Amino acid sequence: MVAGPAMSPTEAAPFDVDEARADLPSARAYAFLNAGTFGPIPRAAAAAMRAHLDASFERGRTRPDVGMRLIDDARRAFARALRAPEGEVALMHCATDGVNAVLSGLDLSPGDEIVTSTHEHPGLTAPLDELARARGVVVREAAPRPEALAAAMGARTRLLAVSHVLWTTGEVLPIAELAAEARARGALVLVDGAQAAGAIDLDPAALGADFYAASGQKWLCGPSGTGALWVRPSALGRLRTPWPWYLSKSRGPAGVADWPDARRLDATTLSMTSLAGLAAALDWHAGMAARGALAHSARLARALRERLAALPRVRIVPAEAPSTIVSFAVEGEPAAAVSQRLERAGVAVRSIPGLGYVRASVGFWNTEGDLDALARALG
Repeated sequence: MVAGPAMSPTEAAPFDVDEARADLPSARAYAFLNAGTFGPIPRAAAAAMRAHLDASFERGRTRPDVGMRLIDDARRAFARALRAPEGEVALMHCATDGVNAVLSGLDLSPGDEIVTSTHEHPGLTAPLDELARARGVVVREAAPRPEALAAAMGARTRLLAVSHVLWTTGEVLPIAELAAEARARGALVLVDGAQAAGAIDLDPAALGADFYAASGQKWLCGPSGTGALWVRPSALGRLRTPWPWYLSKSRGPAGVADWPDARRLDATTLSMTSLAGLAAALDWHAGMAARGALAHSARLARALRERLAALPRVRIVPAEAPSTIVSFAVEGEPAAAVSQRLERAGVAVRSIPGLGYVRASVGFWNTEGDLDALARALG
C-alpha cells in the first residue's frame, strides 16, 4: 500500500482521548488530576507486570537473561523518552535517585557552591541539605527567575541544580538560558525533570543540561520504583560510581571492568516486575504522544485556568511559562481541606505543604468533563 502525504499540523486528526481512556480504568473512575504525584497505569503495563509476576511465581526467578532483557528494554524505552542514545541513560528507582547519583558522585570540596531555587521539591533539597552538612558545600537559594538565579552564581559555583517544571506552581524554567549562564561560569547543570518528563516535550541535550533526572511513575504512567538519569557524555567522567554493585561493571571474556557509559550509574537491584511494566508504559506513552497527546493536555490546562479564573473565591497561582500543572488557592479555606473536599467529590488533586496551594495536574487522559467536575466541586 502506498502511503499518502503527511498531514500538516492544521490537518492532523484531533487526539482521541477516548482511546487513551480505554486503556486507563483509573482515569475513568474519577477525575484524575494528580499525575504530578502518580500517573494512571495503562492496561499494557499492568498486563506486563502481571505476566512477569505470574511467571516468577509459577516457574521461579532463575533466568538472569530475562532480567537483563528487561533492563535493556527499560533503558531503551527511557532513552527514547529522553531523546538520547541508550548509553547515556542510567536506570534509577526514582528521580531523586538520579539527583543523589550526581550530588554524591561529583568531586565537591568545602566552600564549593551549588545554586538552586526556592521552589524545589524535597527530592532535591533534602540531598542538598545533607551535602551541605556532610561535606561543607554551600547551597545558595534564589527565586526561580533567570535574573535571580544568574545573580546567585559566582566564581565558586560548581553546579546549578533546578527543576525543569516547578512542582509548586507549574512554571517551566528556561533551562537553556540558565544552562548558558552556568556554563559561562564553568558550572555544571543538574535538572530535576520529575514534573516534565512525559508532560511536556523535552530534549535534555538540546537544553544544555549535563544531568537530567526523570521519574517513571508520574507523567510517563509507569509503576512506582522507576526512574532514569540522563548524563551528557562529556560530564560522565566527572561522576564517581555512586553505588558500586554487581551490574555496575561489565563481565566478559576480557574480564571485569567499569562500563564505559552511564550504565555504571544504574541503581542497585531494580525490580524486574516494575521494569516490565515500565517498558510497556513508556512504549504506550510514546504512542499516545505521537498522536498529539501532549498538545491535548496543554490545551486542557489552559482551559482549566480559564474555568478557575471565573470562580469568585479561587486565585490561580501565576506562571509566566505555564505547564500542565495548574496551582490555585481558595479564599478562606486551607489547601489540605480543599484537596480532601475535592477527593470526596471524586476529583483527585493534591495540596502543596507550606504554600497553601492546591495543585491540579492535567494529563492527556483528562476531558472537559473532568475540568467541569473540578470547577463544580469548587463552586
